[in-house]
Amino acid sequence: MEEVGAIETIGAAEFEESTVNQWSVVKATGGSPPKQRSLHVGVVCGNGLYIFGGYDGANRVNDFYKFDFQTLKWAEVHARGEHAPTARDRHVAVSHKNCIYIFGGYDGSNRTNDFWEYNCDRNEWQPVENCAGPAPTPRHSHSGVEYQDCMYIFAGYDGNYRADFHQFSFDERDRRWSTINVKGTTPKARYRTSAVVYRNKMLVFGGHDGAKHLNDFYEFNFDTLVWTLLQNSAKPPPSPRDSHIAVIHGHNMFLFGGSTVTARNDLFKYAIEEQVWEEILPSQAVGTKNSHNSHSPPCPRFCHTGAVHNSSLYIFGGYDGQHRLNDFRSFKLAEEINVVIPPSSLIEDQRQILHDASFSDVSFVVEGQRVHAHKVFLARCSYFRAMFESNMKEAREQEIVIHNVGHPVFKVLLEYLYTDKIEIPFNMAMELFSAADQFGVERLKKICERTILTSINIENSATILQAADSHNAAGLRKSCLDFIMTNFDGVSKTTAFEEMGRANVGLVFEILKQRP
Repeated sequence: MEEVGAIETIGAAEFEESTVNQWSVVKATGGSPPKQRSLHVGVVCGNGLYIFGGYDGANRVNDFYKFDFQTLKWAEVHARGEHAPTARDRHVAVSHKNCIYIFGGYDGSNRTNDFWEYNCDRNEWQPVENCAGPAPTPRHSHSGVEYQDCMYIFAGYDGNYRADFHQFSFDERDRRWSTINVKGTTPKARYRTSAVVYRNKMLVFGGHDGAKHLNDFYEFNFDTLVWTLLQNSAKPPPSPRDSHIAVIHGHNMFLFGGSTVTARNDLFKYAIEEQVWEEILPSQAVGTKNSHNSHSPPCPRFCHTGAVHNSSLYIFGGYDGQHRLNDFRSFKLAEEINVVIPPSSLIEDQRQILHDASFSDVSFVVEGQRVHAHKVFLARCSYFRAMFESNMKEAREQEIVIHNVGHPVFKVLLEYLYTDKIEIPFNMAMELFSAADQFGVERLKKICERTILTSINIENSATILQAADSHNAAGLRKSCLDFIMTNFDGVSKTTAFEEMGRANVGLVFEILKQRP
C-alpha cells in the first residue's frame, strides 16, 4: 500500500500577503482540513469552497468539507436528513444557484450514474430522481459544467471511452436529461479531460483516449451546438496530459498540473479572445524546491481540484506519484476588487410592500378584512393571472372577495407569491396546503407537504390522510397511508381515526383491506 503523506500542514494563521502571479500557502484560522486525497471534487458555492469524496490511498470516501473564505475556517459538513451520496471518486460537481450537484463516479466496485443535490441554505442532501429523458450511462472520469440553468456532462469512461454529450435542465417545472445532437468537428472519445465555460462556449483541453495523453483543444458553442477544433497558437500549448484542472478568470483560461506519465506543476494561461497560450512563471521563488518557502509553486500533482474565488486560483490535494496530498495553495491571478456590496434587500422590500395601500392596484376581502396587493406579483399564480386577463366580474372590481380561506392563511399565501420564500408553522401547514391547492400554487403545496410529513405522528395522521384525500394529493396520501399501516394499532385508537371513520368510511375500508 502506498504511503499516505501531506506536503503542507495547515495551521492557524491568516492568508499570507501575495502579489499577482505568486503562489501562497492558504492557512486556516480554525478547523481541520480534509485528510489527504486525490480524485475528489471541489466547487465554490456562495462564500465557501466545498470538497467532497475522493480516494485517500486505501478507500473511497464520502466526507464533505467547507472552507469559508470569510472566516478562513475549515469545517466538516454534517448534512441533515438520511440521504447522502455514497463514497466515490472520479465524479463531477457543479454549483447552481445555492446548490451543489454531484454526478456519477466510481465507488470501488462499480461505476455509477446517480445524481445528488446539496442545498447550501438547508444543509441537506437529496437524490435527484424521477427526471424525464435518458441519463448518461454509469461512468467515471467525465467532465461537467453549468451553463444557463443546465448542467452538461461530457465524455468519461463507462467500460468504453466516451465522447457523448448530455444536458440536464434544472427547470423545476421540467427537470430532464437529454442527449445533445452536436455538429462540427467532434472531439475523440476520452476521459480525465478538463472543461470550462466562457460566455456561450465550453472549452475542452486534453485528457487520455485509452492509448495516449492528449493536448488537443476544442470549443463547443451552446447556441449553434457546433464543436470546433482550436488551432494551436505560435506559442506552444501545454504538453499532452490528463487529470489536470482548468478554470476561467476574466477573458483567460488557466490550466494547472496533470499527468504526462509523470506529475506536473506547470501553470498556463490561454488568452481566449487572442487565442494565445502562455506559460506563467511565478513572480518569486521561480523553480525553487524549498518546501519551506511559502511562495514556491505547489509540488507536481494530478487528480487534484481547483477553483477560482475573488481573483485567486485555489488548489487542494491530489497525487504526486507517491503520496496523496492535502495541501491548500492559492495563486493570485489579478488584484482583488474589494468593493463591499451590501446584501440584497429585494425579498424583504417585496415583503414590505405586500400590504402597502399606496402602491396597491388590487385588494381582497378575506373574512371581512382588506388585504392590499399588486397584480404584478399575483400573476405568478395561474389562478390570479387567468382572473386578471379574463372578463370575469372580479377582474373589473377593485375589491375581490375570497371564500373558504382564512385571513392569516391568505396573507401567508400572498407572502409566498411575493418572495418565493416562506417559513410555515405546522399548525398552519394543512390550511395553507388547502389554499395552495385552491389557487393552484403547486410548489407551495410541495413545501407544505414536506412540513406536514416532518411532523406526522400517531395522533394527527388520520386527519392528514383525510385532507390529502380530499385535495387529491397523491404523494402525501400515500405517505400517510404508509405511516398508518406501520402504526395501525396506535392510530386506530385515536379520536382522529374515529372521526375519519364517521366522515369517510371508505378510507377506513381501504386501510383495513391493505392490512396483512
